[in-house]
This record gives sequence, structure tokens and C-alpha cells, in this order.
Amino acid sequence: MTNNTADSTWHSSMRQTILTPMIASRRSLRIAVFVVFGLALSACSEDKPLNTFEPRGPRAQSVLDIMWPVIWGIIFVVFLIVCVGGVALAWKNRVKPEDFDPDDLPEQVHGWFKGEIAWTVAPAIILAFVGVYTIIGIWDLETKNEPAELDVMVIGRQWWWEYRYDVDGDGFFVDADGDGEIWGVDGLGADGPGGIDGDSDDIEWPLEYILDPDDVSTAGELVIPAGVQVDLYMTSADVIHSYWIPRLNGKRDAVPGRYTTWSVEADAPGKYTGWCTEFCGLSHARMRMSAIALSADDYQAWFENQQAPAAVPAEGTPEFAGRETFKNLCMSCHIIKDGDLEYNDTEAGDPWPTSVPLIAKGAPDLTHFATRTSFAGAIYAQYRDINPDDDALDVSTYLDLPGNYRWNEAELRRWIKNAPDRKDANYENQQGMLPFPQLQEEELDNLVAYLATLD
Repeated sequence: MTNNTADSTWHSSMRQTILTPMIASRRSLRIAVFVVFGLALSACSEDKPLNTFEPRGPRAQSVLDIMWPVIWGIIFVVFLIVCVGGVALAWKNRVKPEDFDPDDLPEQVHGWFKGEIAWTVAPAIILAFVGVYTIIGIWDLETKNEPAELDVMVIGRQWWWEYRYDVDGDGFFVDADGDGEIWGVDGLGADGPGGIDGDSDDIEWPLEYILDPDDVSTAGELVIPAGVQVDLYMTSADVIHSYWIPRLNGKRDAVPGRYTTWSVEADAPGKYTGWCTEFCGLSHARMRMSAIALSADDYQAWFENQQAPAAVPAEGTPEFAGRETFKNLCMSCHIIKDGDLEYNDTEAGDPWPTSVPLIAKGAPDLTHFATRTSFAGAIYAQYRDINPDDDALDVSTYLDLPGNYRWNEAELRRWIKNAPDRKDANYENQQGMLPFPQLQEEELDNLVAYLATLD
């Protein structure tokens, strides 16, 4: 009886030892299948704005043309060879349980010359093919317009994007130190003295100042004509950012103290969403951008409107009172060009304040604030019927936004009152917008009403 009890206990223990890992293994397999199935379903969504596989311009199409042969012709083929080869070798060299001998060591192979040559030469050939194909594609991506065609300076700041349009064609740089040499426009070219074009002491100037009162500066949205290549002249005012609008082109870093070029072109009018892809601080994940492509006529109308000064509200109106509040609270960082507010340093005559209290050296130019579809680094919709996360914007009404959509007054009020609560910032360290808890309700109403007039 005792022996039977012991045998039963032993068998029960063995079953438990064998079955427990099997049960756990099946549970893990079910979880793995569920996760893989969920990921597969999430990858099946269509018409998403951040989608490299849906190019809407020749530059993005070039990126996709480079990628597909690498994915299918190399990565997929190598994957199949490795997986099929691994399974075939395992099957060929399998050992039946009845033939298993724990003391039997597998045959050792040393100095298989043909195999060593094969697995050295094959990757070299594959990488050479990828390298040549990629270099040809990069040359295509780096093709630039002729001088004096449409160029836009793109400046990454914590945590928004500024776009500057050179209206009068005199370049993006001026002789900041008065030594007679101008960085980028003196004709010396990239092979000039010191390996740069002109005077490097002028480099910081365009980050702190708009070069001419006639030039156009916008924020969050790059407005371009459809069917036209636009060359971007990129840099950063604080830390490294990365510019990415996947339907128009790949990624390009914006680096402090360096100036790089990139190009975008949209096949047709529309809205194309992008994101900063280089970690740049607290609100990196909320540093977005959009490209708005318009027809040639609409783009010209938009551009001419951006050059015009902002309207000054009539005295005695709530809007005029809001303008006074703006002068008292916001002029240390922002500007509005209306013939008066743009020059808060009358002695120097500079459009920007001479010392903006921000590490990013500037805040958005709000001259035509109401013509944009988003604010706060393009994370909030300016108008209630526009979602900045997708391409729902009907660009045919872009020039008449205030008349076609409802002004998002509630969100704008929350942003002005307490911006750090709406978007992470370190304003104590001069990064991001300040809160204004001292604003009374009437002052806030007037300020929002004034911003609504800036179209």
C-alpha cells in the first residue's frame, strides 16, 4: 500500500512537472498570436497622414522607389534564405529519439573555404548594390532649384517650426558685424576662405531677427504652390530637431550652427502632416508641422496677403483693448506687423526684440495668426472643423478660413491662460510659453477677439 501511494505521488509529480511547462507554453503562444494579430490589424489602416508608403510628391516617390527594391529584392530574399535554410538544416540533421546518444558529439567542421568565401562575398555584393542604388537616389533627392527660385528658411525651435520667405530676393543673411562680407550672398561660394561662403560671424543673425520688414514669417504650416519644387534652407535655434513630412520627402535634421538644404514638392493641393523625429526636449512628441499645398493662384493670393500689415482695430473696441493687452504682455517674445507693433525697439529699428527671453531666440510671428489652421506647435486646431492630425482640410477654402470655419475660442483661451498645462514646457528655464494667471476674464476675451482679426 505504501509503495502504491509512493508510486502514485511520484507519477502525479512527474505529470505536474511535464504538464506545467506545456500549459505555460500554450498560454504564451496564445498571447503571442493575439499580439501579432493585433499588430497586423493596426498596420492595415488606410489614409493615415504619417505614411511613407503613400507618397504625394516626386521626392517622396523617389524615397519609396529606393526602398521597395531593398525590401523585396534583398531583405525579403535574405529572410527566406536564412529561415528556409535554417529549417532545412535542422530537418536534415535531426536525430530520432531512439537514436539519441548524449555522448555522441556532432561532427566538427573546420576551414570550409568555399563556405567562408560565400558568406563574405555575398553580403559585400548585396551591400554594394544597395549602396550604388542609394547614392543614385540621394543625388536625385539633392537636386536643387536655380538661384532666385522659391526658397524657404526652416528654423526648428522648442517646440515649433518657423518658416521664412525671402520676399525681395536679397537672401537670408545680412552683414551682421558690418565688416563688408555677407554669409551666403557674397559670391565666394562654398570654396571661399575658410571653406565657407563669406563671413561666419553673420550666421546667428537670421535666427534672432527677420531680415527685412518685407519678408514673411509664419509658424507651424509651410504653405507652398502645388507642382513646384520648394528648396528648404534648414537650421535650429536651440537643439537638434528633425524635419519629416513623409508624404513629401524623407527626414532631414535641423542642427544648431549648421545650414542644410532639403526639398519638398506636392503633386496636388492638399494638407500634408509631419512630425519632429529627433528627441528635442519635453514637448518633442508634440512638435508637429504641416505643409499646405495650394494652386498657383491661391498661393499667390496667400503670399500677397502675408506681406500686408495686420489691420489695426478701431479705438474703443474690445479688439483694440486686446491689442493693448498684447503690447503689454506678449511683445517681449512675439511680434505683429501692423506699422507699429513690429518695431518695439525704435532705436535699433529691428523687427524682433533685441533680446527675446527664450532659449529658442524667438516666438511665432503672429501678424496673420488667424490664417493658420493650427497653433501651439500645430497641435491644436485653430478652427473647430479642422483636425490638424489628418488631411481633412479642404484647401479650396484655405484663403477664407475665418468665414468657413468656427473660431476655436475655447482652446485658444485655455492656451493663453496656462500654456504649460496644455503643452509641456520648462518656462522657468526660458523654454516654452509662459502662463498668464493674472489675466482677467475681460482681458482674455479682448485678447482672443484681437487675435481673431489677424487674417
